[in-house]
Amino acid sequence: MIITPLAISRLGVLEYGLWALAALIPNLVSSPDFGITYGVVNVMARIHGEQGTLRHQRDRLVGLFRLLLYIALGWTVVGSGLLAWYVFSTPQPGLPAAQTYLVLFTALVIFALGIAPSLWSRVQLAQERGHESLMWEGIGKLVSFGASLAVLFFWPDLLLLVVVTLLPTVVTSLINAQRYLRDLGPPQGPKWFLARTVEENKEIFKASKYYFMFQVTFLLGTAVDPFLVNGLLSTRDAAYLTLIRRPFDVLPFAVTLFSTALWPVFYRLNATNQVRQLQGLLGKIVGGSAGMLLTLSVGIIALAGPLYGFLTQGKLTIDAGDLVWIALQTTAVTVIIVFNNYLSAVDLLSAQMWVQIVASLVGLAAKVVALQHYGLHVYIQVAALTYVLFALLPMAWLTFNHLRRRRATLPV
Repeated sequence: MIITPLAISRLGVLEYGLWALAALIPNLVSSPDFGITYGVVNVMARIHGEQGTLRHQRDRLVGLFRLLLYIALGWTVVGSGLLAWYVFSTPQPGLPAAQTYLVLFTALVIFALGIAPSLWSRVQLAQERGHESLMWEGIGKLVSFGASLAVLFFWPDLLLLVVVTLLPTVVTSLINAQRYLRDLGPPQGPKWFLARTVEENKEIFKASKYYFMFQVTFLLGTAVDPFLVNGLLSTRDAAYLTLIRRPFDVLPFAVTLFSTALWPVFYRLNATNQVRQLQGLLGKIVGGSAGMLLTLSVGIIALAGPLYGFLTQGKLTIDAGDLVWIALQTTAVTVIIVFNNYLSAVDLLSAQMWVQIVASLVGLAAKVVALQHYGLHVYIQVAALTYVLFALLPMAWLTFNHLRRRRATLPV
């Protein structure tokens, strides 16, 4: 909310749009870990519940960490080629293709550095210690914010802004990883071998394929949108899309962190047959999240004039109707995150996967048609409607149907 108007005034709308695309590289590189770190959560939650510690899992987890380092290297190589195809096959007026590629490639490299350390934040989540990784992430974001302000005030440079936007949170995730690994104690087994890692983690890899598909569907259904707008329309339209989303992006943040932290709690309550507590917790989160987001969205729309005048520095005109559709989609996305965490905790992965596949494919096709034939405003409407109809409603049915069946198993 503060960096955006500064970036527009100091760099211009087009360079702001490119910075926004670079900041979205973590969303574009879908499932960088092939779902491995998400597959860890339930497995480690079960082991921690049985043994009270994960010290005996140290070597196993270090093996996964090293495997993820190789995966990150592979993503850097493959991603550099994909970015070259994207940039040089659809050059944008006003921005040199070489500059666009350098900015996006820098964002890719920094993101790849953070793939392996994310394992430890998932392990902490499994132990209901997710606040530790969030603390370090918060420190990284604070450093990023201060450094971004300094760059924009004193050395306004697009590439440098990308570095200070993305790198600090990666550095703090590495610090968190090192501290957590030290807490687990010294190595206990023989030197790392890839074959042993694969053999020890078959259960995790079995679940990871579902999380891999979840993240691919997120790419097709949501993350690729600004890049579609940039490719089929213009960088200015991509800047407009990211700008109108900015105030709404703030709203789900606390809900997302809170509901993700409750993933292992959902798992524990379901495993111990505390269904009534599970139902009450889920109902409060869903109802409270939807109510809070809708209320705050109304406030944003009511204050749209001065708010977006500040954000855009008067360089873009905002359509009020677009804000209503963005508010609807933001609320739906947030509630679905809660449903996703619940369904993952109770191992309803296959049904969840098929809902997301259908929703992402239908949504992608509808949005491409809207962009090609009707323009950006119709695209925004189509994106919200397809998400609600094909993702939110089916996911809600899966969640509450599972709760109904679990209640039926309780003694009268």
